[in-house]
Amino acid sequence: MSNSMSCTEVEQYVKSKVKPKRFLHCVSVAETAVYLNSRFAVGLDKDDCYKCGMLHDVARNWEAGDLLLYTKEHSIKLEREEVHHPLLLHAPVGANIVKNLGFESYEKAIRWHTLGSKEMGKLGLIIYLADYLEPRRGFLTDSQRVAYNKMESLEIICLNVLKQMKHHFKDNAYSFATSTQTLYDYLKEGGTF
Repeated sequence: MSNSMSCTEVEQYVKSKVKPKRFLHCVSVAETAVYLNSRFAVGLDKDDCYKCGMLHDVARNWEAGDLLLYTKEHSIKLEREEVHHPLLLHAPVGANIVKNLGFESYEKAIRWHTLGSKEMGKLGLIIYLADYLEPRRGFLTDSQRVAYNKMESLEIICLNVLKQMKHHFKDNAYSFATSTQTLYDYLKEGGTF
């Protein structure tokens, strides 16, 4: 498998690795990533946006113990929050799997699609937002989704998504992961990808 695979071949691979409901989410993230790339004239290859969106949750259906074991066997550096919340480990594990399959250019995007990072790049920003905004997500209303899509840049959307998360986290006594807080501060200061 390599970056030269067709979108259909990537779909077939992902379909063989995740549950049916997760597969539909991956398709929706892929389609949303292509839309965001076009809507905001980011200039990335649309097939890369689609394939990366398809692959972002490739390890999402793994058991927590298997994820942790994989990170140890492959010496993957983890954020403290990922160690405490093993569900988050599907991002670094997925990034490593995708890199080993020949999709090195997707590694950072998949690595940071859960927590976000100012190191995630343009493709990472698109995947991070597509994962949050895709229409199958039930935690956003249609009007909220439309409001996000009317914003003038991906960075502004991301900052507003993070503000909404921060408010939700505060209400539930959670705090941002270090990489998420760094991303929030970066965008608040006008940082761009």
